Amino acid sequence: MKGTAKLSVEIKRFIKAPRDRVYAAWTDPAQMRQWFGPENVQTRELVVDARVGGTFRWDLINSDGEKMTMRGEFRELKSNERVVFSWQWEDDEDWENHISIVTVELDDADGGTELRLTHEQLPNEESRDGHTRGWNSALDKLAKFFSR
Repeated sequence: MKGTAKLSVEIKRFIKAPRDRVYAAWTDPAQMRQWFGPENVQTRELVVDARVGGTFRWDLINSDGEKMTMRGEFRELKSNERVVFSWQWEDDEDWENHISIVTVELDDADGGTELRLTHEQLPNEESRDGHTRGWNSALDKLAKFFSR
């Protein structure tokens, strides 16, 4: 039943900050550099051109010391509500000719913002599981970013 596996990630988080600040943390390159990526990953470079059609590139060193690059394109930006971008790893055969989609939705919540992240169309279960761990760690960093 390999074909029936759900190859997406959905994570909900409460962030103790207003929606406009959380949205800015996803679209302002200077803010993104302070929190983006899992705890055990070192960002070498993060290029963010936050406009529809703008590019997104993340050069990193993973926990095994391997250099990697993720690239994407902003598909939708709805101020203080929604960010959608494509996500594709370079130099990874699982990602050859494969693009996934990340959607971040923001809603008002008592004392902050309810964030819902969905990462769809992942190439396989291993990738889904890895991205689940990665996004959870990154969202932990985002929450800490606002609690400083």
